Amino acid sequence: MGLIDIFSEEFLKLAIAVDGFTEGETFKGALIFDNSTEEDSGLVRKCTLTVSPEVDLNYGDIFRRVSGSETFQITGEDTGESPEMATFSFRQFSVEDYNSSTSVSGSLIITDGSSTVILPLGTDYSVSRARIGSSATASDGSTVLDIIGSKVTLSVSDITLPREEAVALVGMIESSPFLCVTYPDISESVTMDMLFDIPKLEATEYDDDGVCTWCAVSITATGKGVE
Repeated sequence: MGLIDIFSEEFLKLAIAVDGFTEGETFKGALIFDNSTEEDSGLVRKCTLTVSPEVDLNYGDIFRRVSGSETFQITGEDTGESPEMATFSFRQFSVEDYNSSTSVSGSLIITDGSSTVILPLGTDYSVSRARIGSSATASDGSTVLDIIGSKVTLSVSDITLPREEAVALVGMIESSPFLCVTYPDISESVTMDMLFDIPKLEATEYDDDGVCTWCAVSITATGKGVE
């Protein structure tokens, strides 16, 4: 059976929502598990998804088989050309089992509960914590600091995003400055509500018609509460 013959498997795109997923459009393709990992439930299964060029899929997209409940996420795209012997064009993506606690092997995830932007794998970011409290001068002249907790600040500088995702991120922040962000910390994944500044955008790439296709985005957000 040729690859084109198994393009009939049907999948359903999913979007992260407050209480699970919302269902999107369906598409057809072929999902092939690598190194027979489909049978080993103790490992994160890695797969290759092959679809026709017309299928709209992007890094970080989540989907499942229409015929089952298994959920997968796109972790990369093979940007190479179709083999010369191929009689049709296609796109291929690297895929893994979806893990809601880490997602895309630890990428940063920003969501308002209905829309989600996933920053590329390996994004450089910094997390700083500042003590929050009040100070007073004791009778002996020493300074006493009454610490309430700490505030977290998250910064991402000049991350390059497709124009559509940059516009979606700015739109979420303009609609509601408080968003939920998940980021990989030293030992585990952290999820918290944060107050976002409106990002700085800088056009970096244009198409043949002079329309911006990629933007450099700088993001700053502060924890909503005190830890």
